[in-house]
Amino acid sequence: MAPFAALLFLTCSLYIIFAISSGKMHDFQDKCSMCHVNVPGEDTKGQELIFTDEIDRLCVRCHTINERMSHPIKIRPRKEIPLAAHLDKNAAMTCSTCHDIHKEDKTSDDSELSGLLWGHVRGRAFCSLCHSEETLGAAWRHQTAIPYAHPYGKLIETAGGSLLDKFSAECLSCHDGTISKAPQVEVKQGVWQHGIGMSHPVGVEYPRFGDFTYPESLPEEVRLFDGRIGCLSCHEIYTEEKNMLVMNNRGSRLCLTCHKK
Repeated sequence: MAPFAALLFLTCSLYIIFAISSGKMHDFQDKCSMCHVNVPGEDTKGQELIFTDEIDRLCVRCHTINERMSHPIKIRPRKEIPLAAHLDKNAAMTCSTCHDIHKEDKTSDDSELSGLLWGHVRGRAFCSLCHSEETLGAAWRHQTAIPYAHPYGKLIETAGGSLLDKFSAECLSCHDGTISKAPQVEVKQGVWQHGIGMSHPVGVEYPRFGDFTYPESLPEEVRLFDGRIGCLSCHEIYTEEKNMLVMNNRGSRLCLTCHKK
């Protein structure tokens, strides 16, 4: 391991250990130089803050973030947004556009600390500060229906007694034939009817035998949730592909990623 990489690993490891022991998610006491060149204080009051690296690159030193599946960063909002004060000097989004890095130093209210978001609202209410039909265009229904920017799934048990990851449960809360035109059939059995002449199981274990690609060999675009298939195994909220697929399905490419034939 290169000396700088080793030092960075050690620094982040010590920071994580200290943060856990202090009970804080972000405890930067006496660690300002991890991110700041000119340490915030009376001596630098009124000065532009200079960081040791781009904010997003600083965050991923300790956080694992799948940029492709998360809310876009490094983009410039097309219209004025309430969080404009937290854009970077190029008026582009960074992690700190949504996240108040030092929020734990400002409040001890646990209900305020989830996600360390700016302001006093969470979930969809926070997203709606900037997102609307006017700003999102055709994608607004999906991108305002979800209360998360970083989809990391876990299994939950639904009312029907079946296991679904929480994102599939979110999808099915609308795609049930009432709000979305695509109906749901036999979800308790793990079968989802797309309404286009095809159905696909969700909430079921991915086969580890037969005419299927071995799960460890699947590309990162195709995700499983504790070994189970979910809506986000094939679909992605922030994609630009048709039908919100995780990859282009020309020539059944997506289908053949899992199904060998």
